[in-house]
Order: sequence, then structure tokens, then C-alpha cells
Amino acid sequence: MENNVSASNANFLQNFINVFFSPRQTMESIDRNPKWVLPFLVMLIIILLFTMVTINISLKEQLPKQRVKMEEKGMSDEQIDNAMEMGQKIGKIIGPISALVASAAFTAIMALIIWFMGNIVLGGLTSFKKVFTVYIYSSFISILGMIIKIPLILQKETMDVNFSLASFFNPDNMNKYFYAFMKSVEVFEVWRFVVLAIGFAVVYKFSMKKSAWAMFALFVIYVVIMTFVYASQLG
Repeated sequence: MENNVSASNANFLQNFINVFFSPRQTMESIDRNPKWVLPFLVMLIIILLFTMVTINISLKEQLPKQRVKMEEKGMSDEQIDNAMEMGQKIGKIIGPISALVASAAFTAIMALIIWFMGNIVLGGLTSFKKVFTVYIYSSFISILGMIIKIPLILQKETMDVNFSLASFFNPDNMNKYFYAFMKSVEVFEVWRFVVLAIGFAVVYKFSMKKSAWAMFALFVIYVVIMTFVYASQLG
């Protein structure tokens, strides 16, 4: 039993390292033996820690918007202050839990979409377990970007930190949709979809060209959705 656990841990560590430097090796390992539980837990733990570290800054940005809504409803200053204080206390508890639930759900949904694309749309054949594991490991690319953002978020005291062309522009001086589009095309997200394309090709035995076009289509959909999400945040 101990040998199996040690072997599993060693396999995860090797796959974790390779996904950044030699992603095909990680995907070939997943194709042979898809182990998703440990990487899934590690992913959620990192997301939980990130949320806990940045929750105060996140709430600092969200609560003023809630204050404006409460003022529009005609609430008194005392009522608003009490509601804001309560919201901050609840937010510190609900925020990390919500992040975990949302991340787990998003991972499962995205894996299901990719599995549907591969098995139904493109006529391939592989298990959902393999696709789910591939997506989890590809998510570590995004998580690396998230970790690198932490000192910048803490220094600037804002969650609006990204590694895209949007970083060089002021959203107040340009069209919000164009700014949101640039923000959506982030370096780590592009990298993640490249790794996804490699994993998609490996587990489905597709050509790299076919896999790249499939993941490019998915990336375009992702960018469109995130463009509207970011644009709505800009008001």
C-alpha cells in the first residue's frame, strides 16, 4: 500500500513538473494511467490559499459597489455600515468556499465540453477520466500565473492584475470591449490552451493539427465569454 502511494506521489510530481517543460510526456503518462484525485486536490488547495491571501483586497473592491446599490435603495448610512460590516465578515467565509465550488464545477464542465467535442463532434474515443485529468494538469499553467500575480496584487492592492497587452493601457482611455478583449488574451491562458491541444491530441490519437484547431475554436469561445465578463466589470 505504501509503495503504491509513494509511486502515485512520485508520478504526480513528475507529471506536474513535465506539464511546464515537457507537456507531451505528462499527457502520455495520463493516457497510460490517468490519476486525477491528487492533482485535483492540489489544484483546489492552491486556489483556496490564493483566495484566502487576496480576500481582503477582493472584498475591498466589491463592497463599494454594494454600497452604491444600497444607497440607491434608500438605505440609511447606519443600515449601510451595518450591512457592509456583516458583508465583510460573511465574505471572508463564503469567498474561499465559493472559489472552491466554482473551480471544481468549472473544471468538470470544461472537461465535459472537451470530451463531448472529442467523442461526439470529432468522432474520437477516449474516457472522460482521461480528459478530466488532462484538463486538471493544463490548469496548473493558469495557476502558475495566479501565484505570480499574488505579490503584484498585494503591492497594488487590486485584483485587476493580468499578463496581457491590457496591462499597458488605461481602460478609461479606450473602448471597454477592446480593453476587455486584450485582457482576455492572457499569456498563461494561451499557454494553457497550447498544453490542452497537446493533451487532446495524445488521449484521442488525433493529429496535432486537428487538435490545435479544435482547441483554438474553444479558446475563441473562451475569449468571447471573458471579454463580455470583463467588460461588464468595467461598467
